[in-house]
Amino acid sequence: MAVSLNKNMNQPMENGSGIHPKKFMMLISMVSMSMLFVALTSALLVKKGDTIKWVNFHLPSTFLISTIVVILSSVTIQWAYSFYVKGQDQYKLLLFVTLVLSIIFTSLQYYSWIQLKELGFALSGNVSGDFVYMITGFHLAHLFGGMVALFITWLKHLKKLSPIDELKRIADINKKINLEVLIIFWHFLGALWIYLYAFLYIVYNT
Repeated sequence: MAVSLNKNMNQPMENGSGIHPKKFMMLISMVSMSMLFVALTSALLVKKGDTIKWVNFHLPSTFLISTIVVILSSVTIQWAYSFYVKGQDQYKLLLFVTLVLSIIFTSLQYYSWIQLKELGFALSGNVSGDFVYMITGFHLAHLFGGMVALFITWLKHLKKLSPIDELKRIADINKKINLEVLIIFWHFLGALWIYLYAFLYIVYNT
């Protein structure tokens, strides 16, 4: 059974016309993650409406900066894929740039938490502040998984090969599918953060 599954996972398409199993599994995972964040944001709205302890405040400006950074990272990873399918070596640099941008995003999130604490909203303090930590923290945990996958992918492609071997690597359907799955997940995380930031901004400024 396991052997049969592995064989199916390495096929570019199921029955020659469907979505690749790896992409399908990623889509299922994204639906599950989306449900988690819908539940969290819904709980925030409910809690805001039924507690007298709720306090509105302005979100740290670094959240906006991190939103710009995550958009840029989606641009660079898509750009990397464009170079990859054309067989141009620049994709390796762009994968690295994407990784650097993700580290910057992580640093900005951490600094935002420090700013929240300085505003008087430490973790386990007022419930309105706790929700910001929880929602952004869950997103950052998912992003960390993407960063690990991106780092491993970059390392695998970093090795310098002969032109012929490089073409063979680019033509490898499994490597192409793996990169596509990573890019889908990366764009999902970026879109998810934009939604979360917009949601938090509206909730805490109205």
